[in-house]
Amino acid sequence: MNFTDYFNIMKKNIILLIVLFGITSTVLTSTANGQSRHYTSQSIAMGSGGTAYMDGFNANFVNPANLMLDTHSKTQVGLFNIGFKAGGNLANISVYNKYLTTGQLIDGDTRVNMLNDWFGEGSGNSRELSTTFSIAPLGVSHRKSNQAFSLASRVRVSEDFAINKGMAELLFYGLDSDKFENAVPVDFSSNTVAFAEISVGYARHLDFVKIPDLFFAKDIQLYVGAAPKYLYGIYTANLDFNSSLQINDGSDGSNFSINHKFDYSLQTIGELSRQLQAYEAAYNQNSDAQFGDYVDVGDAASNDLGGAQATGFGLDLGGTLEMDISSVPIPLFIDKKKTLRVSMSLTDLGKLNFDNNSSNIYADADFTFEGIGNDDDVDTFFDNLSDSLQSDVYGNFSSEQTSGIGYSLPSMFNFGASLEMGKLLLALDYGRGFNTNGINSDRSVLSLGAQYRILGFIPVRVGTRIGGFSSAAYSAGIGVDLNFLEFTVGASNVANSSNYGTAAGVAWSGLLIRF
Repeated sequence: MNFTDYFNIMKKNIILLIVLFGITSTVLTSTANGQSRHYTSQSIAMGSGGTAYMDGFNANFVNPANLMLDTHSKTQVGLFNIGFKAGGNLANISVYNKYLTTGQLIDGDTRVNMLNDWFGEGSGNSRELSTTFSIAPLGVSHRKSNQAFSLASRVRVSEDFAINKGMAELLFYGLDSDKFENAVPVDFSSNTVAFAEISVGYARHLDFVKIPDLFFAKDIQLYVGAAPKYLYGIYTANLDFNSSLQINDGSDGSNFSINHKFDYSLQTIGELSRQLQAYEAAYNQNSDAQFGDYVDVGDAASNDLGGAQATGFGLDLGGTLEMDISSVPIPLFIDKKKTLRVSMSLTDLGKLNFDNNSSNIYADADFTFEGIGNDDDVDTFFDNLSDSLQSDVYGNFSSEQTSGIGYSLPSMFNFGASLEMGKLLLALDYGRGFNTNGINSDRSVLSLGAQYRILGFIPVRVGTRIGGFSSAAYSAGIGVDLNFLEFTVGASNVANSSNYGTAAGVAWSGLLIRF
C-alpha cells in the first residue's frame, strides 16, 4: 500500500462529487434531450447560419421575418427536428492525435509538451467543453399574401464543463511530489441547464412601405417578424470547485504529506436540492449518515421533470429585405431569376429564474493526509479512507436557501445575406453572442454556405464556419427535398483544432410535410 492509493481514492471521490451532485446532465439528456442559433439539417450543412434563408416554423428561432419567404408551400408541419453541437478548446483533437494515438509514453518532456500544447504554460489556465442539444417536437407555419403565422415548440439542454491545467496535471502526473512541491491550483466547473419553449411567430410584408428600385435591384420587399415565447425551466445546476494541492515528499525529515485546500459551491434546485439539504441535516445530527441514503440523482431528475422549475418569457425579432436582381449578368446564370435577401435578427432575448427550492451548497476545508509508520495501520486507514473523503471531507457541506438561479438565454445578433439563382443558393452569415452560455460565444462568427439542387429535389449542401466557440469548421449535407416532403441530414466537423479546439454537429430535418 502506498500514496498512489490515496491519489486513486481522491480522484475517484472528486469524480464522484460531480456525478452525485447531478451536474453532467446524463439523466436529463436521456430523458428530454442550447448556442442561440437553431440548427436544422440545412443550416448546419451550410455552415450553421440561416438568417437570410431559413423559412417556415424554424424561422421563429432564427429570423421570424422569414415566415414570409415564398421558397416552399404556404403551410409547413414539422415533427422532431433534431440538432446537436459540441465543442470547445478542451476538446483539442490535434493534441490528442499528436500525443495519445501514436503509442508514445506520456512521460518526461512528452508530458510537459502535451500539457503545454493543450493548456498553455500556466497551471491556472482553463479549457472548456460545451454541448447543446435541441429537439423541436412540433412546428406549424402558414403564410398568406401579406402576413404569416407560426407555432413552434423546442426543448434545449446545454452543458458547459471546464478544467484547469492543474487538474490535468493531477490526472497525468498523479501525486508527483516534484510537480506539486509548491501549491498548484486544481479546479473544475460545470453548468447544466434544460428548458422548453413555446414560440408564437408573426411576420408581415410591409407593403405600405414603398422602396424605390435601385440600379440593379427591382421589386424590393420588406418583411418584419417577431416571435415571443413562453419558457418552461426543467433543470439547472452550477458547480464551481476551486482547490490547491501541495505535496511534501518528506526530504526535510518530516512525514510525507498531502495538503488539499478546497472550496466549492453548488447551486441547484428542486428535488436534488431537497435531498442534499436532508443529508446535511442528517449529517449534523449524526456524522455516520451515508450520502447515498439521502441523495439519488436519478430519482431527483425524474421528480424534477414532473413540474416547472422556472417560467419566463423570451423574444426573437427579425427583418428581411428581398429583391429581384435578375438584371445582374452572372455567368452560367444569366437567364435565371436571381433573388437577393439581406436580413438581420436578434435571437433569444430573455431569461429564466429557477426558484423551485433553490439552494447553494458550499464547503471550505483544508485536508491534510500524512504518512503512517507501519503497514497494519496503512491497511486499516486505506480501508476507511474512501468513505471518510466522501462523507467527512468533500461531503461535509453547508447549505442556504436562495431566491433562485438566474439564466440568461444565449442571445445573439445575426446578420445574413443569401442569393438564390435557379437551383443554386449561396449564403453568408455573421453572428456575435451577447454572452457565453452554452456554445454561444462573444467571439464573432462568420458562416459561408452553398446548396445546389440536383434534379431539383436532391439538395447537396456544403459550408464553413470561422470564429465563435471553436476552430474553423467544415460541413456538408444531403437528402430529399420535395414540395410536399423533406427528409435531409447535415453534419459539421473541425478539421484542425489546434487554435480554439474542436467541434462537431449533426442535425436531422425530422418529418417535414408541406401543403
